[in-house]
Amino acid sequence: MAKELTVKQNAPPSLAEPEPLEYPDSDGLPMAENDEHYVAIQSVRFPLEEHLRPSADTYVTGDLLMYYVQGDPSKRVAPDVMVVRGVASGPRRTYLVWAEGKPPDFVAEVSSPDSAKADRTVKRELYASIGVQEYLLFDPGYEEGGRVGRVQLFRRRGSKLLETGPGGPEGSDAELESEVLRISFRADGMRVRVRDLASGEDLLWTDELGPALQEAERQLDETIQARKEAERQWAAAAEARHATEARIAEQESLLLDSKHL
Repeated sequence: MAKELTVKQNAPPSLAEPEPLEYPDSDGLPMAENDEHYVAIQSVRFPLEEHLRPSADTYVTGDLLMYYVQGDPSKRVAPDVMVVRGVASGPRRTYLVWAEGKPPDFVAEVSSPDSAKADRTVKRELYASIGVQEYLLFDPGYEEGGRVGRVQLFRRRGSKLLETGPGGPEGSDAELESEVLRISFRADGMRVRVRDLASGEDLLWTDELGPALQEAERQLDETIQARKEAERQWAAAAEARHATEARIAEQESLLLDSKHL
């Protein structure tokens, strides 16, 4: 009995239970390299989050570690922005492609001076190999002193992500349309302007939300005041109508009384 117990305790390592793999939720790297980089990233992420938030089966995130090879925690990447259709929305600590059942449909990267070349080559090839359908790349134009920004959109063709041509209305040749999101993108200084193709309206940045809410409140107040005025006029008209009907009834009564005299 004791001998059998000793054999079990001294079993060779190959027979021991394997330790579960860990997929860390942090790589210790900052989301953005500087304030301008952060603002550029948010110009894409915030409008997409706000626009797609009502959809329960669309997940929008950014700077989240995505692991794309099961069993190998070193195979990971953290896109600046990514959108996944057909999965439940809601917070996650990491994104495991094999557990979710699919890779992101849309990925966006905002280049920094140090990452521009890798974003165009290495990351583009990586996202193609993972199965991403569209890849948006924005260069804010650091080298030009912030005067010029450039948006590129790559769409899956076979096993590759190939650059698409401009879309949008006539005269907006720098606007690129996403087939996956039904949204367009164009450079606007050192930020990206996002437009909803269904409504034709630009989606707001965070710094535009305050003024927009104030304008919406002003318009709502005007609507309320106009409705109160319409109700007042309706009440006045109803009162005048009742007075007229009362006079008519009184005159009819007097007429009937005169006939009986």
